[in-house]
Amino acid sequence: MHTRTKLRHLALPTLGFTFALVAGVAWADLVIPEVAEAEKRFQDNPTIFDQTDQYCTDKAIDAACALPGNVFEGGGSGTCQRSLTGLKISLGCQRTESVEIDRQIPDKFSVDPPFPQVTDRFCAKSKEGASCTVELKHNGKVESYAGICQSNEDSQGYRFRPNRRTVLSCEPAKKAPERVYTPVSSVRKLFTQGL
Repeated sequence: MHTRTKLRHLALPTLGFTFALVAGVAWADLVIPEVAEAEKRFQDNPTIFDQTDQYCTDKAIDAACALPGNVFEGGGSGTCQRSLTGLKISLGCQRTESVEIDRQIPDKFSVDPPFPQVTDRFCAKSKEGASCTVELKHNGKVESYAGICQSNEDSQGYRFRPNRRTVLSCEPAKKAPERVYTPVSSVRKLFTQGL
């Protein structure tokens, strides 16, 4: 009986280690090699970027920039920051102003249809396409902006079997301009990034 107890105590850590090993291998199989290389390149080279958006053209990392439109539309002041866009390292304007919207959307999702239909508090008594007014906090100050109730699909969870729902929410009537990325010239890379 004493030997069985010892074996049981040894089996649990071994089983845990085996599970962790299998889970690690399974996760590694899900990461595409090109993505892993891009992430490593991004982490190992904090001063390089391959392309810039239209708001950070000819600017350096941490330089001031501005996004068009009001804060509800995604506009405001920001700084040029690096991020991964696909497999490329991009320098883009990221807003630094604080914007908080308390939409109070119910936390309802489903893996199988029919998917739940939920609304934010600004469109709770409205239909798609109706006018709405969103209330947000901009740098701690409460502000209101006009918008339109729009329906969008939302998902979370696992990539191969996500939880889904349809959300009716108050969105800006005018969308921010699409970001357009331009490759950084070899000459600029040579002089600004040391490549």
